Amino acid sequence: LEGSDQHRGWFHSSLLESCGTRGRAPFDVVLTHGFVLDEQGRKMSKSLGNVTAPQDVMKNSGADILRMWVCASDYADDLRIGPEILKTTIETYRKLRNTIRWMLGTLAHYHPEDDRIAPDKMPELERLMLHRLSELDELVRKAYADFDYKRIFAALSHFMTTDLSAFYFDVRKDALYCDPISSLTRKSALTVVDHLFRCTVTWLAPMLCFTAEEAWCERHRSPEASVHLALGQARELRAL
Repeated sequence: LEGSDQHRGWFHSSLLESCGTRGRAPFDVVLTHGFVLDEQGRKMSKSLGNVTAPQDVMKNSGADILRMWVCASDYADDLRIGPEILKTTIETYRKLRNTIRWMLGTLAHYHPEDDRIAPDKMPELERLMLHRLSELDELVRKAYADFDYKRIFAALSHFMTTDLSAFYFDVRKDALYCDPISSLTRKSALTVVDHLFRCTVTWLAPMLCFTAEEAWCERHRSPEASVHLALGQARELRAL
């Protein structure tokens, strides 16, 4: 992991030496990134007063905002950062956090031993959302393997703000709030929201590690609970 200038520097010189002496490259994977510039694309300089210090961003907005800006950027090119760019990042973060918070509130009424519904007995809308989760699981796993965080973040942001908040949650609020406790539609919706919560939070965890951990611990309320130790989500999705 180095800056793009090392293609003609350390990466290149070490490649020549290792191939000549050992017959193989000295690294298995090379990941390079661009340089951080201000909002106008200028190099940061104390004399210009255009420096955005990571410590200041974390102090004012939290570490996850800084992590989110990195993950939403094309790090292979030069990266721009500044107050206006961070405002957009903060607004997007707020939307994702509100979606997670709504799921947490809804799941306070979910009791798996009584409410869990098998997928084949669910209405079509719930089965559609599970199908979308399965599609996203393949995309997220491949993108993580390719270090393509921008693709993951764009897909999850669109899914959570458009497919969930603006569509599915809006459609199912009446059933969740007004249907009888025994309602099949209500139980199916709660079961799907449980899957949605676990998938989206575990997918976001490598990028928004503190927010995901906070949400996961709030859901499970156990000192041993940690989203970073959660396993088996992909197997469960394939089984569905």
